[in-house]
Amino acid sequence: MEKSYIPKGMRITGDVISDGDLLLAGEVDGNVQIEGTLELEGSIKGHDLKVGSIELNDGLIESNIECLDHLSIGSGVTIIGNVKAGSADVNGAVRGDLDVEGNVNVGSTAVLEGRVLAKNVSIDLGAICNIDLTKNYSEHRATEFFEEYLSSK
Repeated sequence: MEKSYIPKGMRITGDVISDGDLLLAGEVDGNVQIEGTLELEGSIKGHDLKVGSIELNDGLIESNIECLDHLSIGSGVTIIGNVKAGSADVNGAVRGDLDVEGNVNVGSTAVLEGRVLAKNVSIDLGAICNIDLTKNYSEHRATEFFEEYLSSK
């Protein structure tokens, strides 16, 4: 897959669409749609960010994110917006809802504020979390359990 590059000091106003990978060290003020992997060292300000997978090392995203595969948020990253992903490692800051179908690993440097919906969540000591947590991608739902339990009494 081809890799495109937006260097530090370059600012794009408008949407960015690519069927390959993108290393973004500059700034994008618009929506971003990448079929491959996005590596971020810059910033994105838009409404929607849709990618195959994301490796966020440093930078700022003010956008909702839809990641089809794995999302990796480094300790130098701040995200303001809702995030949907297949799985996630969070070591940076996220303000918004985090909806992950698989596992979420929250590292000791993470700062989370919002709702977290995931199949499994692990949170390391030191992480700062102001969240509403729902483990909800399992076959057995808590509401169903209590409804069955109470109806059997």
